[in-house]
Amino acid sequence: MRSLLFLICLLFSGTAWAQSTQEVSLRYLELDAALDYEALRGVMADDMTFQDPTGNVFDGQAAGILVEGADQIIQTQRSWGLVGVEFEPVHSFYVGQYAVHRGTYVAQFSAGAPGVRIPFITVHRVQNGKVSERRDFGEYIQSFGLGDGFDEATTWTEVIADQYLDAYTSADVSTQQVLMADEVIFQDVTAKVFGPPSGQLFEGKEALLARRTQIYEGVSDFSFDVENSFYANHHAVYVGRVNYTVSSGSYRQPAIFVIEVKDQQVTRHWDFVDYTVGAGD
Repeated sequence: MRSLLFLICLLFSGTAWAQSTQEVSLRYLELDAALDYEALRGVMADDMTFQDPTGNVFDGQAAGILVEGADQIIQTQRSWGLVGVEFEPVHSFYVGQYAVHRGTYVAQFSAGAPGVRIPFITVHRVQNGKVSERRDFGEYIQSFGLGDGFDEATTWTEVIADQYLDAYTSADVSTQQVLMADEVIFQDVTAKVFGPPSGQLFEGKEALLARRTQIYEGVSDFSFDVENSFYANHHAVYVGRVNYTVSSGSYRQPAIFVIEVKDQQVTRHWDFVDYTVGAGD
């Protein structure tokens, strides 16, 4: 983590970039909620990508798969049958090209009917004044009454993800090794603000654990205070604050960790951290 964090001051030299990210992302949210697809298309990059990994609880289009191309994304959204949308944000942060919004997504499927209220996180990447990537995470099982939320897959996700989170924040590499699939993928997406190699996508247990071992040498007091969480099928979503101390100071920053579990092993892990919060804030 040292290589990601020791230049924390660089964040504050990118204020204009962050403002642009904020403006574009908020405009996208506004048009998306209005179901104004024609105007929405204007703030989408032609080669935009969309994925909702937690959508694998559904059948049909976008059921957790990657959708590529703005026109295909809009076609996919139209297929959902929404007649009304609201997004009620609880907290947002902006780091470089990334906007992270957490709140409640309210989806209405027929006029006059109450909307389905969904705990929801959406992450936008903004490049050249347009949204180039969107990734969502939603708690759909209980929100849509798809079950009690704790079928066998979800139960194992809770058990494995909780153990893995403890091992991750306690620098317990040996336990992580046991819990990870050989083909595990990790990315601290918002760390891209620090420049290469920060924010790099790590693929494979061996490469990831080697990197983690190196990072732990420069970090102390690493922990994560979970403020709320949900588990859905193959995904665990933790919202709270990450704490750590590096040579530049001690930090406590809003963060979202998402852990994917399949066949009782961790197969993917995303971190989204508000690195604009400085030491002592």
